[in-house]
Amino acid sequence: MVSPVCVCVCVFLEEKKLRAGSGEIKLPRDRTKGQTAAREDQTRGPPVRGVSLRSALKEQLRMIHEKMEAKRIARIAVAEIRVLLAELEEEKEVAWAMKMKTLEAAEKKLREEREREESRMEAERVKKEKEEKERMEREAKEKAERERLEQAAREERERMERETIDKERMERERLARERERAAKEKEEKERLARENAVEERMAKESERMERERIAKERERIAKERERAEKEKQEKERMAKETAEKERLERERITKERERIAREKERAERERLANEKERMERERIAKEKARVTQEKELMERQRLARERALREKMEAERAAKERVDRERNAAQADDPRAGQLERKGNASQKNAAIAAQRTDRVGVSVARKGRSLGEEKTAVDRKDK
Repeated sequence: MVSPVCVCVCVFLEEKKLRAGSGEIKLPRDRTKGQTAAREDQTRGPPVRGVSLRSALKEQLRMIHEKMEAKRIARIAVAEIRVLLAELEEEKEVAWAMKMKTLEAAEKKLREEREREESRMEAERVKKEKEEKERMEREAKEKAERERLEQAAREERERMERETIDKERMERERLARERERAAKEKEEKERLARENAVEERMAKESERMERERIAKERERIAKERERAEKEKQEKERMAKETAEKERLERERITKERERIAREKERAERERLANEKERMERERIAKEKARVTQEKELMERQRLARERALREKMEAERAAKERVDRERNAAQADDPRAGQLERKGNASQKNAAIAAQRTDRVGVSVARKGRSLGEEKTAVDRKDK
């Protein structure tokens, strides 16, 4: 597809060539001399009619027809350019609308996904809190049950210790009574020994039996002591087990705290990732706005250049039409034809000056637009 700018440039160059070629009607040298002589004769005497005048008129008429044909072609080209520009503008608007719809759909989808992710995370957090609460309640119940069992075991051990102490006390009292009885029996034996040898033998037998009983009693006491030692060792073992359980409980609490800290750290990382994603979306939105502003600025600059070019072409067309009217008026054999021709040349100069000014205005507008775009680009790069 041919660019509209290229078409505009071609039309402008064609118009410039036509203007340069139609600035002055050049007749053949002999015809020009004849026409000059005819004009001099007109100023000095009656008008001169002849072949030279007719040929000059025909030549001028042919050039007028060529100019009109060129103007018609230029108008057709300008109309086609306008239609093409309107179609391009409509295509740009349709493409921009489709792009904006796509972006809105993408943003909506991203927002829905983020909401689903937040809902899922909230449900997981509630579930974890519920499980953690149930676990802590279960551990509290188990701990209370262990403490109750330990209290019961401790009370049982204290009861057994009290019973052992009572038994030892009763045994000591019995041994004391036995010793007293033995002493009495010994005295009785000595008395009986003095009284009767038979009774002495019986006393010796009784004493032997008593010694055996005492030996048995001592053996029983030793067994009782051994049993007490074993109970003491059992108490120490249970104390060690209790200390080990407390150590394991402390380690479990420490691990639980570390797990909670890791979960908090993971939540913080997720929050930072979401924050980074939000900042990236804001940056993309700013970049889109900047690109849109730059496109609008370039479009305004292009429209300004086209408007300046149209104004220039309209000024040139008006100048040409004015020159043509003045020259047509000069053909009416008015004595003031030379003065009108000079005025036409002056109007052509004024039109050329106006066209140059319009060109300078278009160039300055384009330069300002480029400078503003470069400054915005530099500012965006600094922000990045």
